[in-house]
Amino acid sequence: MSFSTDFKSEILKKNILESREEKLAFISAVFRQNGSIHIIKKVVNIEVESEFEELIFRLTRELKDLYDFEITIKSKIDPYFKKRINILELPPSATKVIAQDTGMIVYCGDMAVGFSEGNLNEYTDEKLIKAYLLGIAVSSANITVPNLKDEISKIYEGGYSLEMRFYNEYTAYSVMNYFAEYDILLKKVEKTDSFALYIRDSEMISDFMAFFGGSEAVLKINDIMVERLVRNTTNRIKNFELANIDKSVEAGQKQYLAIKLIDEKIGLNSLSDKLRQIALIRLENPDYTLEQIAEEVGGDISKSGINHRFRKIIEIAKTLENKNQ
Repeated sequence: MSFSTDFKSEILKKNILESREEKLAFISAVFRQNGSIHIIKKVVNIEVESEFEELIFRLTRELKDLYDFEITIKSKIDPYFKKRINILELPPSATKVIAQDTGMIVYCGDMAVGFSEGNLNEYTDEKLIKAYLLGIAVSSANITVPNLKDEISKIYEGGYSLEMRFYNEYTAYSVMNYFAEYDILLKKVEKTDSFALYIRDSEMISDFMAFFGGSEAVLKINDIMVERLVRNTTNRIKNFELANIDKSVEAGQKQYLAIKLIDEKIGLNSLSDKLRQIALIRLENPDYTLEQIAEEVGGDISKSGINHRFRKIIEIAKTLENKNQ
């Protein structure tokens, strides 16, 4: 299963809806996100489609707890994506009652006259709000995390993403504003036929999942975040060390050439004892670091002290080179 499916399965199991009102709030959200309503000659038909089988089963259970209607579950194969789609069908005798109870359809007597906007602000009780949001999350939340490409070296590819699609802009705004109170900042984008709320920040995605009690999913995403952080830190350290090695090699070559020039023009005996000592060590050991040369010299000489002497040698070489131009 995908990360998204695992997360939605977890929160479905952990969130038990107790009251009739909570169940209706959940059902309403699922119907609005994944349902389709057909009104033909005053007869209302409702279908809910989802490739997430556990959602259809949970929705069926909640409906059966509230109503004594026969529910039909079918499936079909999506010809384009080659995935199985699960379909919940309600009989016409049930749909009017459920549509009225969930507030999805506005009736004038026996006639359906329109659809309600489904604004989250219609709910004031926190339990009902969370039941409604649970329905939205399990119906439309699509979460992707970096994919482990190499188990041994812990190499991941891809990024973090959470997206929820809405067919009603008011619902999208109300959901976005509600989560903003918890510092979970969703961004909105308009699609061709819908609106999407999305997050690209891994910590906010983790907070979103924690809101619904998805502790296992939170642990998984945090493990990925830690492994990537450790690997990135290790890579930065390696790159820093390699850069220092390259810099040290380049400096050693520059010192070596300066010493050779002095030796050719005026001889190394022209240098002071201290300068001649490190010049001879460098000639014999072109790949030595400053620390290694300091160890060869002995005494209390430091790396910066050795570097200072080499700067003097390079200055002498530059002077000799300028005289010959």
